[in-house]
Amino acid sequence: MKYFLRLNTLSALYALALFIAIELIINVSHISEVYGWEWDNVYIAIAIINVIGLLLSTLIFIKLTKKWMLGRKNSYWTLILWVPYFIVLLYFFTVIVPLNPGVTLFPRFSLLIFGSCILFPVYITFINQYALPIRMDDPDTRL
Repeated sequence: MKYFLRLNTLSALYALALFIAIELIINVSHISEVYGWEWDNVYIAIAIINVIGLLLSTLIFIKLTKKWMLGRKNSYWTLILWVPYFIVLLYFFTVIVPLNPGVTLFPRFSLLIFGSCILFPVYITFINQYALPIRMDDPDTRL
C-alpha cells in the first residue's frame, strides 16, 4: 500500500510539473495584464522559469524515484498514471480561472503544448532509466 501511494504521489508530481509549465504558457495575456509587462518580457520570463523548473524538477524526480521506487520496474507505471492527474488539474484550473472571452491562443502555443504533452512520457522514461540501478546479476546486463 505504501508503494502504491508513493507511485501515485510521484505521478501527481509529474502532472503538476507539466501543468505549471503549460499554464504559464497559456496565461501570457493574464500575466502581462496583471503586472503591466510587455508580451516579449513575459515570454522571456516564462522561458527562464520553465527552464529552471525543468532542471530542478528533473533533479527532484530522479532523487524521489531512486528513494521511493527502490529499483522496481513498476515505476514505469508513472508513464500512464500522470495523465489522469494532469487532466483533472487542467479541468479544474480552466473552471476556476477561465480565459478571457477575447483571448485566443496563437498556433505556436498550441503546437508547443501538444509537443510538450507528447514528449513528456519520454522525459519520464529518461528519469526512470537514470534512477533505476543496473543489476549485475542479470545475464542481459553484464558488461
